[in-house]
Amino acid sequence: MKYDLVVVTAANKAQAKGYRAQTRGRKNIIVIPDPGDKRVGSLGATVNALRKIPAAKNVLVVHSGGDARRTPGYAAMGKAFVPMPDKRSMLDNIIEKMETLPLPRKGGLVVVSGDVLPVFESSKCDFSRPGVTGVAYPDGAFEAKRHGVYVTDGKPETGLFAVKDFLQKPDVPEGSYLIDTGIFFIDRATAEKMKALPVAGDIYVEFPKLLLEGFAPFAVNVVSPCTFFHIGSTREILSKLGDGNTYVDAVHRPMELAGMNVVTNVPPGSKGVLKLAKGECFTSIPYGKDKWYDLRYNIDDNFKSDGLWEKHNLGEIMKNVDYKRLLALRESKEAPRSVRATAPVRIDLAGGWSDTPPICNNEGGVVLNAAVTLDGENPIEVTVAPRKDAYVKIVSKDLGKRRLIKSAKELADHSDPSDWCALVKSALAVTGFEFGKKGLNIVISANLPKGSGMGTSSILGAATIAALLGRADEAEIGELTLRLEQEMRTGGGWQDQFGGIVGGVKLLSSKPGEKQEIRVKKLDVEWLDALLKERGLLYFTGQKRMARNILRKVLSFYAENPHDFARILVKSLKKDAEAGAKAIEKKDAAALAKAINNYWRDKKLLDPGSTNDRVEEIMDTVREHVDAATLTGAGGGGFMFMLAKSKRDAMKIKEKLEANPPSMYSRFYAFSLSNTGLELS
Repeated sequence: MKYDLVVVTAANKAQAKGYRAQTRGRKNIIVIPDPGDKRVGSLGATVNALRKIPAAKNVLVVHSGGDARRTPGYAAMGKAFVPMPDKRSMLDNIIEKMETLPLPRKGGLVVVSGDVLPVFESSKCDFSRPGVTGVAYPDGAFEAKRHGVYVTDGKPETGLFAVKDFLQKPDVPEGSYLIDTGIFFIDRATAEKMKALPVAGDIYVEFPKLLLEGFAPFAVNVVSPCTFFHIGSTREILSKLGDGNTYVDAVHRPMELAGMNVVTNVPPGSKGVLKLAKGECFTSIPYGKDKWYDLRYNIDDNFKSDGLWEKHNLGEIMKNVDYKRLLALRESKEAPRSVRATAPVRIDLAGGWSDTPPICNNEGGVVLNAAVTLDGENPIEVTVAPRKDAYVKIVSKDLGKRRLIKSAKELADHSDPSDWCALVKSALAVTGFEFGKKGLNIVISANLPKGSGMGTSSILGAATIAALLGRADEAEIGELTLRLEQEMRTGGGWQDQFGGIVGGVKLLSSKPGEKQEIRVKKLDVEWLDALLKERGLLYFTGQKRMARNILRKVLSFYAENPHDFARILVKSLKKDAEAGAKAIEKKDAAALAKAINNYWRDKKLLDPGSTNDRVEEIMDTVREHVDAATLTGAGGGGFMFMLAKSKRDAMKIKEKLEANPPSMYSRFYAFSLSNTGLELS
């Protein structure tokens, strides 16, 4: 761990006791309550912590002294311990993210809030200046009016700037402003000086005033883009952690839920079925020696301003929570309720189109591709859970759509690819699902732009099939995904699904024949991973396209095969995939770049629609800085993968495209090679 010490602050001794119970066994984490058993503000808590902690090079302070009144289902645990989508706590995710910050050799203090996880490209930060350095991102007036705002001499673009002013929720006109992320880096000299400050005040209100008055130098990193994972209300628990209709965590009682329900921490017992009306929520809090407080509340109750906290006497109950029973409840195994599949997406480096029937049936296919995460996460997620009735409910989290299927006829209608449910219906068909025998809730999510060229549809289909089957055999899932695409009448090859099913960088190949058996040769990722971290870029062009339209043109051209040119191009595609794999094995960046460039050339020769004026303008803008560039997938838009000539050239490319984006949707995505591929839990 990068931090010698992680300090979690608490409002009082009772809360600190709970936090210690939840971090027991973590030697580098200590919990420090505010003095006098009363809240002293985040600045006061920081000063208090500095006075008490031993000398350490790098320290992370996570402020967690709130009551979590707007999320009563987790008030006993604290917001920092809310389980995130990856099943780890918010605290664990915050620590992991803060470990990616490029701290200076001399070390220092990082201060963050325990109820929000900012997601941004950490490598853009610079904490080398003396004093205090914050992190901000550019956004509009709506966000500026709700948060702290930095004022600098520079324009609101990426870089490091001296801070001229710091405004709290200012009433500003439309425009771009530097929004505070809540992250402060404080060098060791300033942290030592802070010990003399009063133990009081807010670190986001009083502290910036002190800095602007000359207490220490004050700078800010501006990063873009930046998003936040924040659970600020029960409704946000439902939408961000649940499926939009129900969220159930650590529940050991049978339930009947009418919808819009959040249910947490319920022990087994003889109280029978827990029945909740629409919008009704429930949690149980163990307190005293053997008591449980059953709290029923509405999804829109916030307990902060409506008097419900006091009505239920939760202040006193929280002081007497029995954490031993609470944690035992959470650690005990529940009956299986759902299967969750997650998967990365893929970047095709060479050989695409050779995997597409009938090309692969006649010629055999060879493709070089890599499984990647975006912004640190697997973009593809599917959850399948049983229902008590015999219907099938399909929810798309990224589209914000849901449909309840009540007949076999409706389920069998899956040949229209424009129907957002067609993919799930087809997955049910190829896995042998029989309507009427059991009901299912199926939640799908693809957290990246549509028409991305990253194999999204095929990989989402593969993940849905795996979740339905409850197993992830690579060959079986790959073959069923091909059948799924035939059911949908979209066509397509095998490289997309294998690109996400199988982790890492691999050379995929098949022999000619009707039945395609895919051979997978995994390549060493260490060298390529280092190369891509330094020089690799992934940019969404903002141009969306439908892959099947390009597919039809390519297959038509292959069928006509004028002057045997189509077959010559297919051989070239396969040859460069093999050359790219050899380049990775030999750690030869120039040879890899040549293979990628040849791939882009051949895709355009197969179908001129693989590119367009907007894409070529982007290419022209960055051409002097790249060794290789190609559109992922079929082309025509979506994501552009670039291998810059150097780390400096990568920065230049970012500067140019961020200064003049071709569309409002265009942006860079942080990406990393993923070794895990499709996973089930």
